[in-house]
Amino acid sequence: MKKILLTFSLLIVALSCFSQTKAEDFKQPYELGQKFPGSNFTGDVWLAKINKVDSLNVPLINVTFAPGCINSWHYHTGGQLLIAGAGVGYYQEKGKPARRLRPGDIVEIAPGIVHWHGAAPDSWFSHVAVGCNPATNKTVWSNPVGDKEYQQAVKESVSKYTEASQVLSARQKAIVEIAVYTGHGDLEGLKTALIHGLEAGMAQNEMKEVLIQSYAYNGFPRALRAINTFMELEKDRLANGINDPEGRETSSIKSKRSKYDRGRDILAEISGVPASDKKNGYAAFVPTIERFLKEHLFADIFERDLLSYQERELATVAILAGVGDVEPMAYGHMGISLHLGTTLQQLSALLDIVEIDLGKSSSDSLRKVLESLTEKK
Repeated sequence: MKKILLTFSLLIVALSCFSQTKAEDFKQPYELGQKFPGSNFTGDVWLAKINKVDSLNVPLINVTFAPGCINSWHYHTGGQLLIAGAGVGYYQEKGKPARRLRPGDIVEIAPGIVHWHGAAPDSWFSHVAVGCNPATNKTVWSNPVGDKEYQQAVKESVSKYTEASQVLSARQKAIVEIAVYTGHGDLEGLKTALIHGLEAGMAQNEMKEVLIQSYAYNGFPRALRAINTFMELEKDRLANGINDPEGRETSSIKSKRSKYDRGRDILAEISGVPASDKKNGYAAFVPTIERFLKEHLFADIFERDLLSYQERELATVAILAGVGDVEPMAYGHMGISLHLGTTLQQLSALLDIVEIDLGKSSSDSLRKVLESLTEKK
């Protein structure tokens, strides 16, 4: 139980960066609109009509919730669709567990289903509310959601992952979280992930290594923005009297062998595929990229000893999850992770973190990849 409470507390701290944002600065797909003085909300909320052609008969309203703001229990006589736009939110039907919402998540609410929805305790949240059957649809409001009821719903939605996540160390969780947010380009989430890394005992240089690793998979633009985010965070912490240890530098490479040969052998070691195997696929089609991968990725980067091979592959899978739509690459790197001793349970816990941080739309496709690997075990 103590571990569950600790994990829940860390999550609340993780989201605290959102609470510093002004409504006008909250980044979301649609306009903020006007503040709504409704009595059926626990805090500040803004509404903006999206569609301009009323004859389409499909009302679309962008709803923006301040941190901790939710609406009362209610139902719609004609049903409703919710499309999460930005931030972190929750949806709960009467008698069921709350569902955590991230951008892109869709909630289908049948007519007459009693429910509530709104922001996480320390995160702004916006969604598009789609009015179904508008000619006859009415909203029927009931009693407010109690504070204890709300906190319990949030806690339960997070704690369902707690037991599974115990198979990852605090350091591994931090690496995964840093990599997920970097791959996704979520700099606000990255700030808190970086703090978690420092709290887990990681040195600055070890965490920088995750960001260096990321550029090979999500490109220089996101890697450099992540590095700048870390740099600004360290400036702020130093100004507040927090002096995080930099840690050691990576060991120098003394081998006289060519980088290609070293990278080739590292890839063979971590993948279990003999270096003598015939080249095929991209390696045969574009030999230049195969040389770049061997010389640069698997020699220049993987030889740097601030992270283990296993940690680098955990980071890689998490980065790819953040990038999205890269299932073939994720399949290959999950396979390498298993070869290096990472367990199926640990990879499942990694995807739990992805689901908590980015939503089910980012984790579900990779769960299918993991299932296919599980069938081969």
